[in-house]
Amino acid sequence: MMTEKQLTDALRRRDEAAFRELILRFQPITARVIFKITGDKEETPDLVQEVFVSIWEQVKNFREEASLSTWIYQLSTNKARNHLKWKKLRTGFRLSWQSEQAQPPAGMNHSLNMALEMFERKDDENAITMALQQLPHNQRTAFVLSKSEGLSNPEIAAIMKLSVSSVESLNFRARQNLVKILLPYYNNKKS
Repeated sequence: MMTEKQLTDALRRRDEAAFRELILRFQPITARVIFKITGDKEETPDLVQEVFVSIWEQVKNFREEASLSTWIYQLSTNKARNHLKWKKLRTGFRLSWQSEQAQPPAGMNHSLNMALEMFERKDDENAITMALQQLPHNQRTAFVLSKSEGLSNPEIAAIMKLSVSSVESLNFRARQNLVKILLPYYNNKKS
């Protein structure tokens, strides 16, 4: 397995084997982040594909001020948040973006579907996912990156382009709001 620096260099050389490794390594993370932020199982595969197309197209401009994984988290959260904004504006028309160059590699959809099915296994996870959808976008993003992805507050601050104290505040408010939202669900489970 290549280091992130080796992977970045290979991607800049348009190495397709490196792109496949990138997808294998980062597709589960990307799918998880996008699904947790959007809650949209139907659109997640397309959004994941768009993130990887963006990486392929933009890697030559990647300045390595942050790690490759931080950049991918940033692209993923931005794609999810932009999707939520556009979703509000759309009224029944499904936007589809297709290009011969942007077709997913063989097997990508299968492994992506397996990753998405993992999130639907338990009632508790579904309740938490539904509760996450009720949080404001910034709270949801910070909480998902912290609790689902295990990122530190400084890493999240770099991804979201906020101060560390702002991330701490977002996570605190997200926890408070989730307790309020989930309390009735867990009280009903006990009875």
